[in-house]
Amino acid sequence: MDTQNLNKSILVVAARGFEEVELTTPVDILRRLGVRVCVAGIDSRQVAGAHGLVLMSDGFLDDMSEREWDGIVIPGGPAAWTLRQNLTVIRLVQLLHEKGKLVSAICAAPMVLAEAGVLRGRRITCYPAPDVLQAVAAAQVVEDQVVRDDNIITGRGPAAALDFGYALAEYFAGAERVAHLKSEMCYKI
Repeated sequence: MDTQNLNKSILVVAARGFEEVELTTPVDILRRLGVRVCVAGIDSRQVAGAHGLVLMSDGFLDDMSEREWDGIVIPGGPAAWTLRQNLTVIRLVQLLHEKGKLVSAICAAPMVLAEAGVLRGRRITCYPAPDVLQAVAAAQVVEDQVVRDDNIITGRGPAAALDFGYALAEYFAGAERVAHLKSEMCYKI
């Protein structure tokens, strides 16, 4: 696989109830491209996903929130409601967005971006549950699997995890490197 270091670092936030495929797939794709990915737990280093997968995070969010990041990934699942109320996550999203860095979320997690105030008038996608749609009402919501609007990338739900991961990778590595990676991963283009 293409593991040339891109000299980029991404923070992935993991709270209890995260949607497993939405966290692990982007992490895997980004690491294959040499992006430094750090998975940060909220309350514990061991974080249980929505379907029982227990993940060992790289550390605690509070310990990592002061570092310089090139972007943030927020997976969905029931954890999105917890993250939406976490002031550290909200502030990180705001700071990264202000600096023009990548801000990304999938499934229900665009609610976190809405809470941070970065979605007004932006084109996004998200999980089509009524409470999620209500939370992101300031954005223009479309039914695409993945949407990129400048530095904001959103994914619709679990089935979009691969495409979401590839969109994040393309943001940092470009279409040519990602096309090569897709081929190596047997992803039919």
